Amino acid sequence: MDLQKRSPVKFELACATVDPQTASFDPSPMKEYCAQLGVEYFYLSEPIVARAETEMEGDSLCAFCSRMKRGLLYSCCRRQGYNKLVLAQHLDDLVESFFMSCYHGQTRTMKANYQADEIAGLRVIRPLIYTRETVTKKFAYDSRLPVINENCPACFEEPKERHRVKKMLAKEESLFPELFANMRRTLLPLMDEECYEFLQTRREEILNRLDGDRKRRRKIEGEQA
Repeated sequence: MDLQKRSPVKFELACATVDPQTASFDPSPMKEYCAQLGVEYFYLSEPIVARAETEMEGDSLCAFCSRMKRGLLYSCCRRQGYNKLVLAQHLDDLVESFFMSCYHGQTRTMKANYQADEIAGLRVIRPLIYTRETVTKKFAYDSRLPVINENCPACFEEPKERHRVKKMLAKEESLFPELFANMRRTLLPLMDEECYEFLQTRREEILNRLDGDRKRRRKIEGEQA
């Protein structure tokens, strides 16, 4: 709010919350806080867990939930005319997402600043991507911000993949205190949206070469038989 007043560039702010319709989630403190600040608030409710039971195919609940939330936020920005979507993921989220993608045969993580493919003119930014979760938590409590329960069903309703990764990283950090600082440097190239086209092209070239090598070996073995 202070930056909005001082900035030479005029812009409007709004806040949005996605409710996955889980019993433990109560966003009412956020509604009251935004009203006190005079910030427009959008409440987006969707039965994400119920839809996952019928629509999720070969995916983790965390990945399904993430896509659903992102789609709801994109649609909200489009309807209301906003061209920047600011997401609050931090460094811990970044590192956890990287390991989760590795488990599923991919090399990727959250991007820090990118153009949303689904909506022309909408840019997604993550300004807290270099900040540890402990720092954001301390700031929230010290500033007496309204703290609401986690609304991710994969985190507290069905603690599966992300929960396991978080526990693994906590254990590793106790052995290697610089783990997250090192991972931040390691993952820096993957935060750039332009790197993924190159990685995909390179991956396909390598797979094609390996496939060609296998075919040649089988041909040689067949001729020698």
